[in-house]
Amino acid sequence: MNNTFPAVRLHGTLGKALQSVVNNRLKKVDYRLLESPFANRNEADNGWRCEFWGKIVRSAILANNSVRDPELEAIIRETVRNIMATQTPDGCISSYPADKQTTFWDIWGRKYVILALLRYYYMVESDEKVKICCVKMLDHLMSQVNRDKKDIRTCGLHDGLASASILGAVVGVYKLTGEKRFLEYARYIAESGCSMVHNIFKAARNGVAPQTIGNAKSYELTSCFQGLAELYLLDPKPEYKEACEKYFHAVREKEIFITGVGGLRDCCGEYWYDGKFRQTRSDSGMLGETCVTTTYLHYCDAIANLLDPAIPMAEAERSLYNGILGAMSPDGTQWIHCNPTPLTGGGAKIPADDQINRGFGTPFGGNDCCLAQGPEALAMAPRLAVRMCKNGAELNIFEALTAELANGTKIEVSGNYPAEASAEISVASPAEFCLRLRIPEFCTAVTLNGSACDFSKGEYLEITRQWSADDRVKMTFDCSLKEVAAPDGSPFTAVVRGVLVMAEAAAPADYMVCEKWHDRTLFDYASAGRLMSKDDPLTVWFKNN
Repeated sequence: MNNTFPAVRLHGTLGKALQSVVNNRLKKVDYRLLESPFANRNEADNGWRCEFWGKIVRSAILANNSVRDPELEAIIRETVRNIMATQTPDGCISSYPADKQTTFWDIWGRKYVILALLRYYYMVESDEKVKICCVKMLDHLMSQVNRDKKDIRTCGLHDGLASASILGAVVGVYKLTGEKRFLEYARYIAESGCSMVHNIFKAARNGVAPQTIGNAKSYELTSCFQGLAELYLLDPKPEYKEACEKYFHAVREKEIFITGVGGLRDCCGEYWYDGKFRQTRSDSGMLGETCVTTTYLHYCDAIANLLDPAIPMAEAERSLYNGILGAMSPDGTQWIHCNPTPLTGGGAKIPADDQINRGFGTPFGGNDCCLAQGPEALAMAPRLAVRMCKNGAELNIFEALTAELANGTKIEVSGNYPAEASAEISVASPAEFCLRLRIPEFCTAVTLNGSACDFSKGEYLEITRQWSADDRVKMTFDCSLKEVAAPDGSPFTAVVRGVLVMAEAAAPADYMVCEKWHDRTLFDYASAGRLMSKDDPLTVWFKNN
């Protein structure tokens, strides 16, 4: 394994869920079937089977960076070899026949292949063949779509957003190679504005609400902004940063539900639509596509490199412990596409159905876009839990974990957070080391070896010292129930307990927490409704008496 990233193993709720996903989902996917559209180039019905290989393989790589399962690593290595074997002499890896390439979802699918290969290079094996494969793929695309030949905004769906979202993959290849032609290509995509409707980045800088940027397709739209945030790190133009920051704050303030989930308006919950203020309604489409939430997590990760990470990391924690855990079946085999709708009662968690089988005559492994994306979101938890920073590391998630950094430093967290109200942290470092602790709004105390530390809620507490084996930092949290008024002023109230959103539902077989609130029995949202059946509904927003 490449040691560029910290080796973080979560042992609490998120960690156990990730292990279940590895055992019961990622190791059981039929990767040969995912490869076959690329080997045969038979996706002639304008479908999106092209996305599944890259999505699932990149999630397997990220999950295995934490779990370290030899069987899964062998699967990853084999399927990467197989997909690279589909590359033709012109550099193309595509599931689309030649006469349909660059249309519909083709470039979108190529994006995910490149992203998976880049992750393989950094996290599994720095194989020169993988690097060359990515270069050839991108050079081939650049010969088809460029400033002088074909506008990338005309190549795919959603007014260009789907194809233009390859921006992040282009930045990744430039970062890997340092080849200036790839930087110029990334700039070309950014300058295009990524949409035929208008320049989405200018729209964000001008304060346009997310629901009226481009066509408001939240997954593809946010992917474009994620690419711009990554481009800024290598090409720091102020207008890039301004667009990314304003978009993040607008999405957070206008679109994300109490559960850390986003997306609504249509029957799949896939658009920005002033969601924060419509989450108590039943006339705004389904709520919260898992793909949207996964992409929001990616964006929180990206934006944390541009501004103080305390807010985006708090958002990420909320999404992980509520929307993401709540979208997964207890055994990790199934994920929901839409979150329960409505959240005011009667909505249920329903497993996603098969998408990849459409147009093919045989079953294709039961793959839905959200079933492919859910594991990716969960696999991000270790990466977000411990992030490298100047002179040390940030701790953003407080469930039990162990982390080994490249410099030999080891961080351990013990306790049963977020079910219980405290976490204990130790650091073994061969040198002076800075531990940055994200302080949640519901943190009540931090002590170092029993002595109180001063801190500000919603910010980071920095502790720089030569750590000894006996040093202990203890964080204490307020886990009492808090009532939250509906953002739109409607007569509804929700209940939170620390980071956890609470819900009324039939008693699940297993749960993190159970609390009494007035005459109701509430469970954590992630555990509520886990039978994933219309006969197992739940309620998050309660009508005021």
